[in-house]
Amino acid sequence: MAWQEVEGRRYYYRGRRLCGRPRRVYVGPANSPAAELAAAAADAGRLGRVAAARERQAERERLRGAEAPLLELCAVTDVLARAALVVAGYRQHDRGDWRRCRETE
Repeated sequence: MAWQEVEGRRYYYRGRRLCGRPRRVYVGPANSPAAELAAAAADAGRLGRVAAARERQAERERLRGAEAPLLELCAVTDVLARAALVVAGYRQHDRGDWRRCRETE
C-alpha cells in the first residue's frame, strides 16, 4: 500500500484482501527492516508490472504493424468476391446471405 504518517511518525501498511474484503495490514514503523524490505519489494513488483505492461504494448504495436498488409489484402479479396458473385447472378439477401437471382420472363 504505502507509507502513512500518523502524528509525525511514519508507518508502512500493506493492502491485502482478508475474507474477501480489502484491509490495511500493518508491517512496521519507518527504519525497521521489515517495513523497508516490504516497501522495497512492493516497489520492485510495481516496476516489474510497469515493464511487463510496456513490453506487452510494444508487442501489440509490432503485431498491429505486421497485421496491416493482411487486413488490406482481406479488404481487396472481399471486394473481388462480391464482384464475382454479382457477375455470376447472385444478390445479397437481407441477412447478408448471397442468393441466386430468379430468372424473370
